[in-house]
Formats: sequence, structure tokens, C-alpha cells
Amino acid sequence: MKKYMDKLRKNIHINKNLFIFLLVIVIIGIVTGSLFATILGADDKAYVTEYLHSFFSNVKAEKLSYDTSLMNTLIFTVGFALIVWILGISVIGFFIIIFMLFMKAFILGFSISSIISCYGFKGLILGIIYAFPHHVINILIFIILSAYALIISFKLIQCLTGKKTLNFKNFMNRYLVILVFSIVILIITSLYEVYIVPKILNMVMNIIN
Repeated sequence: MKKYMDKLRKNIHINKNLFIFLLVIVIIGIVTGSLFATILGADDKAYVTEYLHSFFSNVKAEKLSYDTSLMNTLIFTVGFALIVWILGISVIGFFIIIFMLFMKAFILGFSISSIISCYGFKGLILGIIYAFPHHVINILIFIILSAYALIISFKLIQCLTGKKTLNFKNFMNRYLVILVFSIVILIITSLYEVYIVPKILNMVMNIIN
């Protein structure tokens, strides 16, 4: 594992500009999502508010369906990782990967901003608990995975155009390791989000109410 982590750090250093670019995309996505939550129409705001009240009421009453929540969370996290990974070897997924990463950040920014808008100062505390650390870790994993997918996609394009040769076996082995690493982390954060976060939210809501 140490060998792979050393390689990961080396690749991040070599492709620093790409990682900075993806980080900027994430920041823009979060800011855009946050702003979008503030300009919703009255009907949309009412719908979001009703959804949030229902969610936090279920959290407080401990009426959440953990199995369903876990399944949905895994679909949206592990499923996202698998799609990005596949797009990386499809050659045509360059812009789709960037758009998907932007949308992940957009949804996170929208969710946090909606919670704050709905509950004020209490919403700020709840929003931090909602996002940290699992969603932050997920975003970092998605940045790493997206960066590798883009690098792989670019290398494949170079290979197809005859500008570069590629050891496909070594290339796929390294790329598969990144996928497995990402999925393991995403499963851990999903378990934390489903089983731990509601308990923390419940405890905090009892304190601040």
C-alpha cells in the first residue's frame, strides 16, 4: 500500500496543474450550487424546505430507512466512481468527466446552502456536520479518480494517433488499483454518512433546540 501511495503522491506532483484545474472546477461547482439555492423561486424553495423539514424530522424521530439510504448512497458514490473510471478508458469521456465532477460539487454546494437558508445559524452547524468529513473526502476521491481518468483518456488518444506507445497491461493494473482504492474509501464514507451522521445530527439538534 505504501508503494501505491508513494506513486499517487508522485503523480499528483507531476500532474499538479491538472489537479489544480479540477479543484477549481469543484470550487466553482460548490459556489454555483450555493448561489443557485438562493435564487430559487418561491415554489421550489417551499419544496426544498419541506424536504429538509421531513428529513430532519425523520432523523430526530430515528425513522430513517438505513438499508435504503445505504443503497442509494452507494449508487450515487460508487456508481459515480465506476462511471468516471469507464469514461477514462472510453476516450470520448473527457468533457463528461469534468461536467460530472462539477455537478457533484454543485449538488454539495446546493445542499449545504439550502440547509443554512432554511435553518439559519443552526443550519450552519447542521450543514458542517452534513458535509464534513465524508463529503469532503468523497470530493477529494472524485478529484483523484477524475484526474487519473483524464490522464488515461489523454494517453489513449495519444496511443490511437500514433504519438505514443502504451503498455496496456501495466496501465490497466495501475488504473484498476486507483478504482479499488476509491471504492474502498467511498464505501467507508457511505457507511459513516448513513449510520453515524444521523446520530450526530440528532444529538446536535437536541442540544441546539
